[in-house]
Amino acid sequence: MVSANLALSRTFLDSYSKLPKKQQKKVRELTERFQLDPTRSGQNFERINAARDSKVRSIRVDQAYRIILIQPERGDTLLCVWVDHHDEAYRWAQNKTFEINPKSGVIQMYSVEEATSAIEESAETGVEEESSTPSAQGEAAASEPVPTIPGLFEGFDDEELLLSGVPIPLLTTVRSLTTDAELEALAPHLPEDATEMLYLLAAGFSFLDALEDASRPAEPKKVDVEDFEKALENPETQRLFHVVEGEDKLEAILDAPLEKWRVFLHPSQRRLVRINAKGPVRVLGGAGTGKTVVLMHRAKYLLDEVFTEDTDKILVTTYTKTLAEDLRKQLDKLCGESASKIEVKNLHAWALKFYERQVGRQLRIADDNDRREAMESAIAEVGEVEYSQSFYLEEWDQVVQPQNALTKEAYFKARRVGRGTRLGRKQRVGVWKVLERYREFLGMAKLTEWQDVIREVYLFLEKGDYALPYRSILTDEVQDLTPNELRLLRAMVPKGDADMFLVGDAHQRIYSGATRLGACGIKIRGRAKRLKLNYRTTEEIRNQAIAVLEGLDIDDLDGGVDSLKGYRSLRSGPKPELQHFKTAAEEERAILDTLTRWIAEVPPEEICIAARTNTLIKDRYAKLLKRAGIEYTQLSNKTAAGKGVRLATMHRLKGLEFSRVLLVSVQEGQVPMRLPANALADEASREDHEKRERCLLYVAATRARDQLVIFGHGAGCTLLSP
Repeated sequence: MVSANLALSRTFLDSYSKLPKKQQKKVRELTERFQLDPTRSGQNFERINAARDSKVRSIRVDQAYRIILIQPERGDTLLCVWVDHHDEAYRWAQNKTFEINPKSGVIQMYSVEEATSAIEESAETGVEEESSTPSAQGEAAASEPVPTIPGLFEGFDDEELLLSGVPIPLLTTVRSLTTDAELEALAPHLPEDATEMLYLLAAGFSFLDALEDASRPAEPKKVDVEDFEKALENPETQRLFHVVEGEDKLEAILDAPLEKWRVFLHPSQRRLVRINAKGPVRVLGGAGTGKTVVLMHRAKYLLDEVFTEDTDKILVTTYTKTLAEDLRKQLDKLCGESASKIEVKNLHAWALKFYERQVGRQLRIADDNDRREAMESAIAEVGEVEYSQSFYLEEWDQVVQPQNALTKEAYFKARRVGRGTRLGRKQRVGVWKVLERYREFLGMAKLTEWQDVIREVYLFLEKGDYALPYRSILTDEVQDLTPNELRLLRAMVPKGDADMFLVGDAHQRIYSGATRLGACGIKIRGRAKRLKLNYRTTEEIRNQAIAVLEGLDIDDLDGGVDSLKGYRSLRSGPKPELQHFKTAAEEERAILDTLTRWIAEVPPEEICIAARTNTLIKDRYAKLLKRAGIEYTQLSNKTAAGKGVRLATMHRLKGLEFSRVLLVSVQEGQVPMRLPANALADEASREDHEKRERCLLYVAATRARDQLVIFGHGAGCTLLSP
């Protein structure tokens, strides 16, 4: 072998990222040299005799560290699968098998011994828990025959389990499973492709539906179990292995080993990235399913293979400025030079700049205080009004603005679905007097609302006299957009192939109300897709987060209901810790104890403390960390980088992720946020407020990849299970 092709696994990048910087540099230099000449002396490229799999090799980084590789019998491609201290590296590889699944053609790695031990430990834990609970029937119960517990996969034959990706040596182990808890224990020791299918089958999917949901072919192909280079072309293999192309690509990957999203895609994600769409595509997915990753790869794909002319341009947009800035940074990394053809801006900023360019002057946008003052003036002038200020503002925001009902006649025809207070014609007349005067007061103050800007721009573009340069618009967090904002998106790009790509999740809606894409001119029939595999959080964190949403009907952004059936995490970890204290002082001591422990285990920048309000963050928790001498950075629209533990509001967490998240002051009055009695107009408004608060807690909890802790004091949070 004169030169070698290298395929880096996710496990290799995970282990590499944990090495000291000095060893990382040595590994990078060694892999570059090894790629050019595997036979070069001094690299100690040799077989590990104690390994179960004869294909396992190692190369020496230095006296203490080793890289574990797999050398297939055929071909010039070597698989880098682990790097660690000599003893740990050899121990990791000793009992593992690396093979091509004969049914699916996927390269898999697993250990029969580790899988068996996991099931045995799970069974012992179950027996201990069961024996600790005294039987109500006493000795009589012991004499009764023990009922036979059906296997978790009893309804599926061996061929279906093998086609699901279960390795033949683990078939008996999988057959022995009887509970979801046992599957959870076994999952980390199964190949990922098998784990995903087993989760779907255990969730009640039929075999064919599970294949479709996991983007698997229904018919098995002929597989050469010795051809690893062919297996590396399999989309299922590419979720775990990435073939390096050239020294520059290798260096780029090893410079950012934790950014695995740039090189590894699940087949269901890859399918959406490359979808041949004859119109708008809508992609839904629970938190952590990689919707934003798909959007960014879709942008790169469109530029590289679809819109390839120099004049072709793509707009990537989202609701908030912060998320837009994050998207810009990530797209620059992913797309390289072609990123110059991608414009990234939050929708409000784009619309404001465009509008001001058309009218030739700067606008003053009304903030919340401006709006309240204008409404107070309107109510005072009209006099003898029947409703509260909050009712009139909600009526304006939820009825008038979305339906562009800016005249008395249009308001009388406007639909008020979802509004809790019924209005007859007489009541509408009185309400309109206040709303009309409110708009006049804003005008006299030379103030404009965001929705007015959005409306004027989309009406201008709908005339068709002005052509924007975009061939496609890709929008993240689409669930937070209002009807007029969606109409604007539709007007910004000509209808055609691959014209719109919209990703979102109504479970994470923390701003606007439900909106139908179809009603805003965005037709997605036949192009509505879903992602169900959570890559970010552990299954334990996911379970805790979705429990907050239990009982809520969540829409699919187009008039249907979005279900989380089949939504699973492939990772497992410790259960979230929920603690409630009598006093704030007790909670603060627990916070410092937790931080001290975590900072000793992970970089402080991977830790985030979040509370419901900015006041809590600034007045309590920033001061707490300062007194304790713990370095921190408070995240805001202007500050995203810095050293130390991150401090943020729950709203600011949207779009971010951390290894460990500590949610604080999760208690009555804070979560859900208690508003003044007159702040919510009626029961429907109160229900909508609580729904958005539950979605906000769900968003905050799902920012944690590995560990989640929730603290509070005083009266408990009603949204958390006891």
